[in-house]
Amino acid sequence: MRRLILDKKETIIEELRGISVDPDAYSIFVEKADHISVKFERLSCAQVHILKQTALVCGADAAIPKTAYKGGRGRKFPLILFANRREIAKIEQRLQEQPWMEPVRQELKELLIEVAKPVLEIGKKKLTFDRTHIMGVINVTPDSFYSGSRYTDASIVERVVHEMTAEGADIIDLGAESTRPGSEPVSEKEEMQRLQRILPVARKNTHLPLSVDTYKSNVAALAIDCGASIINDISGLNFDPQMVKVIARSHASVVIMHMKGQPRSMQRNPRYHDMMHEIYSFLRDKIEFAVDSGIDRTRIVVDPGLGFGKRLEDNYRIIRRLQELKGLNRPIMVGHSRKSFIGKAFKLLPEQRLEGSLAVETLLIRNGASILRVHDVLEAKKVATLIDHIER
Repeated sequence: MRRLILDKKETIIEELRGISVDPDAYSIFVEKADHISVKFERLSCAQVHILKQTALVCGADAAIPKTAYKGGRGRKFPLILFANRREIAKIEQRLQEQPWMEPVRQELKELLIEVAKPVLEIGKKKLTFDRTHIMGVINVTPDSFYSGSRYTDASIVERVVHEMTAEGADIIDLGAESTRPGSEPVSEKEEMQRLQRILPVARKNTHLPLSVDTYKSNVAALAIDCGASIINDISGLNFDPQMVKVIARSHASVVIMHMKGQPRSMQRNPRYHDMMHEIYSFLRDKIEFAVDSGIDRTRIVVDPGLGFGKRLEDNYRIIRRLQELKGLNRPIMVGHSRKSFIGKAFKLLPEQRLEGSLAVETLLIRNGASILRVHDVLEAKKVATLIDHIER
């Protein structure tokens, strides 16, 4: 006997074909193998018990708090459901008989809908994610945490833009203010002056979409006027109330990132009660806020914010559980390159973290990353091409 790792539909069908199963039965076994774990945050005591009993009847199971067994009128309880798609369909059908379970039934019904791979619109381009996309980083600052990404001279930026384009980058991201942990903010005027000097050079020397890393609406407006088509906002549209209006008005794309605190203080003992729930809820709410404010959903990217108000173990947890963000149905961008959590185990400086960055890249691709924001385009592109070939 051997255990099978049936993590993909193609692998399941390959094994079924290998033992001559009737092709008409493939879909049945694919559904049986597709196990899903979902968490409900706030159910009534009655809903918790009904859902658990229904799950058991349908061959699935559910975990509930021990306090829920004692009852508790008016209290809300979480529940984790463990089931495959076939069992979820059975649960959803049985809940039709109980009107007070309608909200739960609707959520399960939505879960069963096959979600298409998200499409990202950038300007007039449409990106599909049948492969991993690479975003190259150019920091127009003298104080970024990694010295190899600091490019303040226009002639050097011209060369680096040419190199990144030739090496296979899909997007180039320029930042004119360092947001490393402990950094002090620069003035809006200084940030604009840096971009005015560099952005036109970058625009002239590549056909790739340009992204600008800023949380200031006036800087974003200037960047868009100078040819940027993506605004990468580390605050997740939180710091400047005018930012969402600038992006909506210009039809630019936006990266909404989760961050706890502000750059200068975000690493001072950050704490979470349920980190993945907090990140997911924040990004979900900000997507809806952006759409309600006039930004097309197809122009939104999400980023869990590795290193931004996260402890060492928080970063590791996000990498392991990244797939949970796929429920947002938007491309997931991750900026992991050469960050401190990669070097901490070996006490490595940013200049020594290339191998670790590439190792983490492999995990991120496998766990659902759509776009990787990196300092080393050529190396990252090679790894992404290989892993995509194996995985996809």
